[in-house]
Amino acid sequence: MTDRHEKVKHYLDQMCSQVKAREVHTDLRDELGNHMEEMMLDKQQEGLSQEEAAVYAIEQMGDPAVVGKSMHRLHRYRMHWGLLVGLLGLATVSLLLMWIFTTNVADIKYQFLYRGHVVYTVIGVIMMLFFIYFDYRKLKRAAWWIYILLNIMLWISPMITTDIHGNSRYWSLFGLTIDLTSASVWIVPLAIGAIMLDKLRSNCNIPSILAYIAMVTIPAVLLFQTLDWVRLFMFGIISIILFGWLTRKWLYTVVGAVITGSIFVLLLFFADQYGRLERLTVVLNLQDNPSGSGYSNYSIIEVIRSAGWWGNGIDTTFDRFKTSYFNYPGVLLIDVFGWSAGILLLVGIIWFVVSMMKMLPRIRDGFGRMIIVSITAMFAMQIIYSLAMTTGKAPILSISFPFIGYGNHLMFDYAMLGLLLGVYRRKDTISKKKEKMRQKVDADPMISS
Repeated sequence: MTDRHEKVKHYLDQMCSQVKAREVHTDLRDELGNHMEEMMLDKQQEGLSQEEAAVYAIEQMGDPAVVGKSMHRLHRYRMHWGLLVGLLGLATVSLLLMWIFTTNVADIKYQFLYRGHVVYTVIGVIMMLFFIYFDYRKLKRAAWWIYILLNIMLWISPMITTDIHGNSRYWSLFGLTIDLTSASVWIVPLAIGAIMLDKLRSNCNIPSILAYIAMVTIPAVLLFQTLDWVRLFMFGIISIILFGWLTRKWLYTVVGAVITGSIFVLLLFFADQYGRLERLTVVLNLQDNPSGSGYSNYSIIEVIRSAGWWGNGIDTTFDRFKTSYFNYPGVLLIDVFGWSAGILLLVGIIWFVVSMMKMLPRIRDGFGRMIIVSITAMFAMQIIYSLAMTTGKAPILSISFPFIGYGNHLMFDYAMLGLLLGVYRRKDTISKKKEKMRQKVDADPMISS
């Protein structure tokens, strides 16, 4: 309020100077200022002058520095140290396994992998730190631009890059290989969720549902065009999860999941040019062709069986299959250190994912909660399937183990975890007043005009 007593304004200035999160200064001024004005009004009705009432209210509130420090403790930036410790453990395991692999493989063409692994890890950590301190709410305002840009990149990707399997997912930028489709699967659902969040929450009707379906269909078609069916399927799953969480229309969500699954099965039967269906069904008859299409699965099973509780040691012999160990870090871990290490990794991974999930109830901002849901679901999906491939009983797909497996996916893993930690960091600093105004503006753009 602009007509507050000067002494009250000065008190609030001193109090807010102790609170580093500037986003909540307006809320604190309104809340404490209104409380002080109510005390002043009561005292003025008892016969005190305005000056005397202001002095009384300030005395009742206490030392502004002490009050400010207590408010700072309530509204300070937070850091999820548990997740950071877990990430440090995964990064250590990742670098150790890649070092073991590169120092035990005689073929010189694999020796550069460790250096590349370190480079991607360092870049990922830098990106993570950026997103931890970046105000994630700015992404909501840029969501349309992000959505359009990535769709354009997916559209032109087959025109400028294609590998031997017809896949056009990799871009080379400044000497680094960027997995465009992996980036899209992480980022496009966040952009769609940011655009549709308020519309689906406040007015979930047929037009808004059709708008969501249309926004999902465009990148899905473009992912199909790049022939990266694994990322296409992952994108479909995340889109369905987000739809269910945004709308709470569980019947529609189940119907959407059934339709999406049916379309994917039909594609496998009638539009598969690269033997994907054969690779998916090979686990049903491994014993029939252990040296052919089922070689990798059969070899993984044999490695796991031979490892025992304590493994075969660092000097384990690397045969033809094991030169592909950088694609199966869990198998390498068990081969070298045994089933005990595999169990510890499993427990650590479960704790890591559960820690992400436990963030959700602590986040009050709707956009922040949507980010937590999308990122956690993506990590959980990749981790679960990576663990399944480690048993040798699941079809081998191009899904990398987050934070552990080799590849440029590490940059996106670290960046997305940084975004998740950035949401958590600001969970107690979101201004309720500004957030309500932003939601009104998003719902009715005429307010801002």
